[in-house]
Amino acid sequence: MTRKIRRLLVTVLAVLLLGGCWSYRELDETAWVMALGIDKGRENLLTVTAQVAVPKAIAGGAGGGGVGGGGGGGGNQTVSTVSMDAPTLLSALELLNAFFDRRADLSHAKIVVFSRDLAEEGLGDLLAPLARFRQFRRTTAILIAQERAEKLIKEINPILEDNPVKFYELLTGGWKYTEFIPYDTFYELYNNSKSYGISPVAVLAGLQEKEKGPPDPTYKPKGSYIAGHIPRTGGVKLELMGGAVFRGDRMAGTINGDELGIVKMLRGDMKHTIISAKDPRHPREFIVVRVTPRQAAEVRVDPAEVPRVTAVIRLEGDILSIQSGEEYDSPARIPELERAVEAMLQRDAARVITRAQQDFRADIFGFGEKAKKHFPTWQAWTGYDWHNRFPEAEISVIIDFKVRRIGLLHETVPVRR
Repeated sequence: MTRKIRRLLVTVLAVLLLGGCWSYRELDETAWVMALGIDKGRENLLTVTAQVAVPKAIAGGAGGGGVGGGGGGGGNQTVSTVSMDAPTLLSALELLNAFFDRRADLSHAKIVVFSRDLAEEGLGDLLAPLARFRQFRRTTAILIAQERAEKLIKEINPILEDNPVKFYELLTGGWKYTEFIPYDTFYELYNNSKSYGISPVAVLAGLQEKEKGPPDPTYKPKGSYIAGHIPRTGGVKLELMGGAVFRGDRMAGTINGDELGIVKMLRGDMKHTIISAKDPRHPREFIVVRVTPRQAAEVRVDPAEVPRVTAVIRLEGDILSIQSGEEYDSPARIPELERAVEAMLQRDAARVITRAQQDFRADIFGFGEKAKKHFPTWQAWTGYDWHNRFPEAEISVIIDFKVRRIGLLHETVPVRR
């Protein structure tokens, strides 16, 4: 037998051995966990809520049964939701196998919800096991619930989707369409909680409040709310709006939708937003513009004894509405409109920077990531101790907005009143 033939036989044998399924598991023997909720425990250290897909209901269509609630997964429910008390998160998954006829698997989990109480005590001990667990995907979205995570997950009842996977993907993917939801996955939260140059901002979630206060029909910016407090009726009970600010692995507070928009502009995560700026000539009227980034924010950091930060946010936009009928769409008047939008965003930027420095003492903008390039070694950078210097930093943010398109109207003609 020639050497060439021997090599060929060895290669064929190796291919046959490598092609085997050594650890396969039948799909119809697996309980796919779609969502996890983690709270302080009642009968143990943690209460873990698991939402498990019911494949036969998803395949056949729920017929109006929806995703919500559900103890046993019968009828038209597309998921079965159960809560267990256990000492650790992963031990709760093993406990799930004691009363589910299929083996629990996290490979398709789309969201993990932590209660605010738990987040304020610190999530480090809960995030670390997930980072090591081979079933868990780091692209999974992390939500911080205003109430118990158990309650939030059981109250979710989608209207437009029967497939829970699709619902959670579309819901958490809303960061691409609105400034009100941060881009936050397990990867970002886990890495940023250990970073020397940036602090995490997680998605803030809440259930629609049932009790409404007295009517107050005065002007409020559209992004002045946080999850659980949006003035609305109807629809899905779950709300995502604003961010949960962390210092390290501990939650330090919340920011509303408008403040989060500035954070996303500085981080480079914002895709577009719609701004209703007060008309400079008619304070009771509004100019509505669609705003998108013109380029990434330009951030310069001077890491002196007292750090100095200068950030320039360059934006562009389209005119959507001029309620007063003023001719702001004429070339001579466009700069006046641009200054009105810049002034509004400048106020939002000043407010969120003050809160980040004074209330949270956390660099949620990632300025430290720009500062560290000035240090020749890792030891020099960590020794600078950015997080303790950030609250005293001198920060200047400049908004530069340009109108690119004026919409489908050639000119504005005032409405007769």
